[in-house]
Amino acid sequence: MGFFTLETAQAQLAPGGDFGPWIWALALKAEHVSADQVRLRLPYSDDVARPGGVVIGQAMMAMADTVMVLAICEKLGRFATLATISLTTNFLRAAVRQDVIAVARAVKVGRTTAFGEVDLFVDGSDDPIAQVLATFAVLPDGAGAFNRTDQR
Repeated sequence: MGFFTLETAQAQLAPGGDFGPWIWALALKAEHVSADQVRLRLPYSDDVARPGGVVIGQAMMAMADTVMVLAICEKLGRFATLATISLTTNFLRAAVRQDVIAVARAVKVGRTTAFGEVDLFVDGSDDPIAQVLATFAVLPDGAGAFNRTDQR
């Protein structure tokens, strides 16, 4: 059994979870959690779209960063203190008035650094709309300024 269940991963994404209010506002939905990958859904809404219905890149990048944190924590077996070092996103085509699906894989998780990949798709398609490469610092637990002030 892994660290997260769908329910505990979803609780992290909702108000009261360890992510900030800007992530809660995206209304991300956990769809799959395993040692190999974590899958989230960004439901389409006018709040994450430009006029014309194109899902904005900022929302997709926030989703990619968030799903990567979950994938790394799943691999570590604990909710670790992480800091994004780099997040390189290549947008391949637009998502128009559709939910966006993110599938993250923690490729290499070391003692101080973690590397991962996220593929983004529109719901119902296997053709990627974006690809993300991510590098995170794995900080010591209780690493001061990186912890939320109301952390449990």
